[in-house]
Amino acid sequence: MSDEEILRYAAKAMGFAEPHSYRPKSNSLLWVGKESGAAIWRPFDDDKEAFQIMVDLNLFVFHGWTYAHGEDVPLANVVVDNAEQTVPSGEIKGDDPRAATRRAILRAAASIGKAKEKNT
Repeated sequence: MSDEEILRYAAKAMGFAEPHSYRPKSNSLLWVGKESGAAIWRPFDDDKEAFQIMVDLNLFVFHGWTYAHGEDVPLANVVVDNAEQTVPSGEIKGDDPRAATRRAILRAAASIGKAKEKNT
């Protein structure tokens, strides 16, 4: 799944309206409203937004370090546990444990959004 697809499905899981556009340079979604102005959603880079996803979707997050490609790298695992599914989502991301955790949270949220789309 591309980053754009991950963001769009995660937004769907959060119950957000369809975004106006995807902004590849900032890896974000943009909403534009006549009265509300513009809103940019950047959970790949924003700890607060990723944390809100984790809490709102009741995700279980485990993170630490693993050995890969000859070095220790951060690893995040997220489990989606609800009545409909249990989906593990693991992610290794360079040397940044927060980035790995945000990405794993987004991938798990995207799996929820994709399942919602199939059920509608």
